[in-house]
Amino acid sequence: MEIGMKVYKGKNSFWLIVIFVIYDICPIFIYLCDASIVSHIWWILLWVAYYSMNLVWIPVMVRNYIELYDDYFVFYYGFSKERFEIKDILKLEKSKNPMASSANSLDRIHMTTKDKDFYISLKDNDDFIIDHQTHLFYCSNL
Repeated sequence: MEIGMKVYKGKNSFWLIVIFVIYDICPIFIYLCDASIVSHIWWILLWVAYYSMNLVWIPVMVRNYIELYDDYFVFYYGFSKERFEIKDILKLEKSKNPMASSANSLDRIHMTTKDKDFYISLKDNDDFIIDHQTHLFYCSNL
């Protein structure tokens, strides 16, 4: 029996989206308050550098999901992609720890594997935990 693959989308908290939008709007307000600063080349270069941070943040907010397969899962976050064997997961529990991590929400899962300790945030954390237990049971009965 093969369970197949299931995708769990990442969760982006409202507060994170608000911070991102405020971050992007700030230079526009500066421009509207004093348009003469645009003539200075260093302001233009500063704005280019400022908005280049979007090249990091947009992928983190958009490419944030897990693909759960029969005996492993693949975690996509921004530009990174990591594969973990289900049998290597030592601990999987819900958490509200505000520690900086690959979780875009405070509603997160703390996961410990043989090699790594990290946080993830999914739109349906409970469903992922239940499916992980199902896959773990399936893998142990092979």
